[in-house]
Amino acid sequence: MVKLTINGKKVKAVEGSTVLEAARVNGVDIPTLCSNDALEGYGACRLCLVEITKNGRSTIEGSCTCPVEEGLVVKTDTAQVIEGRKLVIELLLNRCPNVKIVQQLAREYGIADSAFAWRKENEYCILCGLCVRVCNEVVGAGAIQFAGNGTEKVVDSPFHRSAEDCIACGSCAFVCPTGIIKKNDLETSALCTPEGCEQEGPKREILNWQVEYKLQECTKCGNPYAPVPHLDKLSKEFHSLPQFFNLCPSCRQYPVIDEDECLGCGSCMENCPVGALELDDRGGYDKKSKVYPQNCMACHTCEIYCPVGAIS
Repeated sequence: MVKLTINGKKVKAVEGSTVLEAARVNGVDIPTLCSNDALEGYGACRLCLVEITKNGRSTIEGSCTCPVEEGLVVKTDTAQVIEGRKLVIELLLNRCPNVKIVQQLAREYGIADSAFAWRKENEYCILCGLCVRVCNEVVGAGAIQFAGNGTEKVVDSPFHRSAEDCIACGSCAFVCPTGIIKKNDLETSALCTPEGCEQEGPKREILNWQVEYKLQECTKCGNPYAPVPHLDKLSKEFHSLPQFFNLCPSCRQYPVIDEDECLGCGSCMENCPVGALELDDRGGYDKKSKVYPQNCMACHTCEIYCPVGAIS
């Protein structure tokens, strides 16, 4: 553990953590728009400015990228820090005047309007980079990137065309602080041509990246629950069986064996892909199947192969 001081209070922090993390653990609020627990500190929005004093020298730094050190003195509410945050909020308000979180921050810091000359009336992206980073660092799809520079910088799919590498997982929409990334799950869809319309079932569309993919439907409850490309990627990465994704998370439960119906034939055990079933030999012809939950992946292959329907 590392000892440091935050706003006059001596605290402890895990070695290797950031000042922002240490502050949060100790109940000190520092505003930020580009921070997420699943991602490394990036320092894009610059809202998390704090004053750091080290070896008698004070600097203004972003707390999300500043690692904790022994004896560090941190102040989160000095006049210089507040002025720095106000400047950042003014720039954000100038770029994205209609974004609710930016408007809220402006009210909190007493900013009525931006004094900068340039202005974008219909811009909702604050360029925090959360969507790009989660797509690349967590999902590993690499479907979107930054493009352009200066005031023309945007987040976009390659060549502003359909993002072929997008798996429609929706992680980008989940982390977006402004809600500009639009993920829509459609209960039904159809491909219409002059010859007529062909029903294509439930789909997910992410309008920003111009993608639309079929949603996998649970074979038990019938509800669509995830895009097929997303499930294909997970199946390859975690070496899951194809039938593992036949069921939605709500229906994916460990199989239950009715011992009164079980014949002890061993068909379930022989066809279990992960060796989660064994025959409990009770002597003579008295054998019953037994599930070991620590090995079971709830694919319900055993249920398919049971000749008497003793597994549910």
